[in-house]
Amino acid sequence: MSTDMRVMIVEDDPMVMKLNVEYLARVEAMTLVARCSDLTTARVVVEREPVDIVLLDVYLGARNGLELVRLLRERDDVPEVILITAASESETVREARRLGVTDYLVKPFEFKRFREALLNAQRQRVTLRQARESFDQSTLDTVFRASKTEVGRPFGLPKGLTHPSLVQVIDAINRVNGSTFSTEDIARMTGMSRVSVRKYLKYMVEKHVLSETFAYGQIGRPSFTYTCLDLDGLECLRDPVDL
Repeated sequence: MSTDMRVMIVEDDPMVMKLNVEYLARVEAMTLVARCSDLTTARVVVEREPVDIVLLDVYLGARNGLELVRLLRERDDVPEVILITAASESETVREARRLGVTDYLVKPFEFKRFREALLNAQRQRVTLRQARESFDQSTLDTVFRASKTEVGRPFGLPKGLTHPSLVQVIDAINRVNGSTFSTEDIARMTGMSRVSVRKYLKYMVEKHVLSETFAYGQIGRPSFTYTCLDLDGLECLRDPVDL
C-alpha cells in the first residue's frame, strides 16, 4: 500500500505559501495537489479531489480556517489537518484540539518541526489505512500518540542498519564540509567496511538527502560518489529522538 500523501495548502499570504510549498517539496512521499488562498476554493478542492493532509492557516481574511475543519469532520474520509498559523490564543487552541486537529505550528516555524508534523500525520494515516477489524495496543499507540522515536524514519531503518552506525556516517559526511565524497572516503573516516558504508549511503540517497553518481574505476570496480543535497534532512536522520 502506498505511503504517498496528497497535500493541500490553504494560506492567503503569498510569502508563507511559497515557504510552505518549498518545505513540502523537501519532505519525502508528499505530493502537492492544490494551493488555495481562501476557504471557498479549498472547499471545492476537497469535494473534487482526494486529500490526505491539509496545511491550514486560521486567519484567512474575514474567514476562520477552523470553518474548514468543521466541514471536513463531516466527511467519511477525514484528512489530517495541520494548522500553520500566527493564531496562538487559548480559545483557538482549545477549539482546534476539540475538532481533532492533528498538529499545530505557530509562525514562524523551522523546517525540522514542519517535517515532523508531516511525517507524523503520514504515519498515523497509513496506520489507519492498513487497519483490520480491530487494533492491538501498539497500533493504537501509533494512531493516538506522537512517537518521537519513529517520526523522521516512520517505518524504521531498513534491516541490517543501526542508528549508531548511521550517526557515524552522518558525522563523517559533515566533516567533508559540502565536498563530493566517495564510499571509500567515508569507510576510511569511520573505520567501517566499504560494503557497510555503501548500505547507509544508499539509504540516504533513497531519503533524498544525498545524490549519487556512478562510474567504473581503472580496475573495473564500480565507484560511487556522493553530494549532500539537504543538510536539514541529514540532521533529521541523525537525531530521530529529537524530531
